[in-house]
Amino acid sequence: QESADLVLLIDGSQNVGAANFPSVRELALRIVESLDVARDKIHVALALYNGSPEIKFYLNSYESKASILEAVKGLSFPGGDESNLGLALEEVSENLLSSNAGGRAEEGVPQMLVVISGGSSTDDTGTGDRALKRAGVITFGLAIGDSASADLETVATDRSFVLSAPDFRAARTLGDQLLPYLNGVVQRTIIVQNEFTEVGQRDIIFLLDTTMGATLLNSTRDFIRRFVNLMPIGPNEVQVGVAQFGPNARIEMDLNTHSSRESLVAALGRLKARPGQTVNIGAALDFVRTNMIRPDKGSRLRQGVPQLVLLMTTKRSSDRVDEAARALQQMGVLTLAAGSKAADEEELKRIAFTDSVVFMLKDFRVLLRNPRTIVDALSSLSGTVVTEGPTETVEITTVQTRKVVRDFVFLVDGSNYVGSANFPYVRDLIINIVNQLDVRPDRVQIGLLQYAEDPKIEFYLNSYSSREDVVNQINQLSLLGGSVLNTGKALDYALKNMFKPSTGSRRREGVQQVLVLITGGPTQDQVKAVADRVALAGVLTFAVGSGQADVNMLRSVAFVPDLAYHDTYFSNLPALSEEMLTKLTTVVGDTSTIGRDVAFLIDGTDSVRADFAYIQDFIIKVIEPLEVSADKVRVAVVQHSERPSPNFYLNTYQTKDEVISAINNMRVSGGSTLNTGIALKFMKETVMSERQGSRAAQGIPQFLIVLSGSRSRDSVRESAGALKTDGVVPFGVGVKDADPRQMEAISHNPSFAFKVKDFSELST
Repeated sequence: QESADLVLLIDGSQNVGAANFPSVRELALRIVESLDVARDKIHVALALYNGSPEIKFYLNSYESKASILEAVKGLSFPGGDESNLGLALEEVSENLLSSNAGGRAEEGVPQMLVVISGGSSTDDTGTGDRALKRAGVITFGLAIGDSASADLETVATDRSFVLSAPDFRAARTLGDQLLPYLNGVVQRTIIVQNEFTEVGQRDIIFLLDTTMGATLLNSTRDFIRRFVNLMPIGPNEVQVGVAQFGPNARIEMDLNTHSSRESLVAALGRLKARPGQTVNIGAALDFVRTNMIRPDKGSRLRQGVPQLVLLMTTKRSSDRVDEAARALQQMGVLTLAAGSKAADEEELKRIAFTDSVVFMLKDFRVLLRNPRTIVDALSSLSGTVVTEGPTETVEITTVQTRKVVRDFVFLVDGSNYVGSANFPYVRDLIINIVNQLDVRPDRVQIGLLQYAEDPKIEFYLNSYSSREDVVNQINQLSLLGGSVLNTGKALDYALKNMFKPSTGSRRREGVQQVLVLITGGPTQDQVKAVADRVALAGVLTFAVGSGQADVNMLRSVAFVPDLAYHDTYFSNLPALSEEMLTKLTTVVGDTSTIGRDVAFLIDGTDSVRADFAYIQDFIIKVIEPLEVSADKVRVAVVQHSERPSPNFYLNTYQTKDEVISAINNMRVSGGSTLNTGIALKFMKETVMSERQGSRAAQGIPQFLIVLSGSRSRDSVRESAGALKTDGVVPFGVGVKDADPRQMEAISHNPSFAFKVKDFSELST
């Protein structure tokens, strides 16, 4: 029986536009006109999509071609900025191909989907695509314009099933091109066997030879992108990490860096090739084992999730690979290896956990035409490597990402003393450090300057809020150049321009400021006096030198001599990151002279009366580790309900014992509702004023901790904004019925807002 169920899914968004929609409608009419529509032959359904799909008619809505053509002629352009093809595919799978909607899959009738698109999808197509492939639906794509093809090639059953037209005027010809394919399915001359395998949880790391050149790396990147588009990406599904290597290895993304397909695909687009004649595969395998297959980097090895590493290289290794490969296998990792050009097949066999997962290719561009063998291996292999021989205990070292709060500024010599040949080693040192840090606005911030005769700011502390963005910018740095090196001038410029609140410095909030000088030559100006000013400003300075850098100068610049590092060879600088990291994240400057003004604004309504002891314990726990005195840390506490009620001011008590005694003797002030906005205004104008003990005018950091158990009846935004403008750093602590949005509005930024379900949890 020549029969089929056909669904037409048409882009009705601004990808097409009102002016072009008649051309798309004409294309749909030409497709239907060419079909043998009848009760026992071809059935047709149609849906439009923009932000959401809209079913126009089902497979069982019309039995005659004339009725379907009339319905298509009546289509009007829906419009909309969004083009959610993924959501539309899910709608087709769930509601257009079922037996209730007229679908005849249970009778053995083939089901087809034709997607007509004018541009890129604005959502993830993975879920709907997998559902359709799982159901055996044969999907075709008609792409109009340049931007539609990529998504359609992903969802189409085969890339050859995507037909394209350069513009909407040429779109009508697509119907004639599509007809042989549709008739082939109807007549059973085209039979597609969808071998769809449900992919379970797995962690996959792609280890890429960075020296393979831009053309091959682009092909490799496109292969990974297509693989990602086929996988269910997510923290509880498939996770993907990427590392690149040449002489040295570096992380491009950890397994837990990207939790969605969209951000992962976007990050892949930023991979860049780097020149090089040699690769150290053994060192790269060790780097992956020690730096990426760790719980803090997203590895779920301990939960029994399969760990896969795919090595892709175009060269033979310059170092030994056997021991590194064995260490990965003993850990339980499944290693696969793909090689082309000058890669050594025998070497790859020693790396891979079995010969069947060694893939020798003439050129990595072949992967774009035939990716299936490697894709199948990555998506179906499971379990862990079992090695025969004596039982061996494998120690897995886990180093947590440093959960520190610091502002790091890198001051980088961009002169000819470093030169273009050595500058990549400097970049790698910085990247190795950054990759070990939790970069985000409430944790670690990174800024960077280059200098030679004059300094040049590359980016400020608040320019980028994620590790990926920072690493991407560092990778794009090019040498400034110049034969004059004024290190003192650069240090002074960094102090004056990088460690300011307006450029992201959190010095006023008590965040440790760190400057890392990296230089390769002798300075032509004085540095000692400037370095002393930097230290007196509370900035912790590290100094790293190579080449012609003077060791004594490095020691005079560093906060203390132990924070100066020197190596004769630039190529050894990246390895210094491990030696430096502990000190970078733990050593502090002498902050004994820095004071704090800490004020608490707490809920004093009748509703907290039964839990007030928990609030008192919370305040005491916060101030317990602080050095409370008139010239160090000062503390104030204010209760609020309808109006604020101060218990004591910043200058009321001189010792910690007095403050704790006063807190223990507090009683609930009482009241039925909260007016936190009014109370915040009182804090600004009265409590945080000089006459009540505030030392803001002396540069002493000002902190405010606001604790609420219910929602404020008045607006908090304006009063909180006025406090922040004055340099006060507020924290919000919400309990029970507190409004999370209000607490975030009060806080310095959303990460400074905390929420617990009950007062008994305040101790956490």
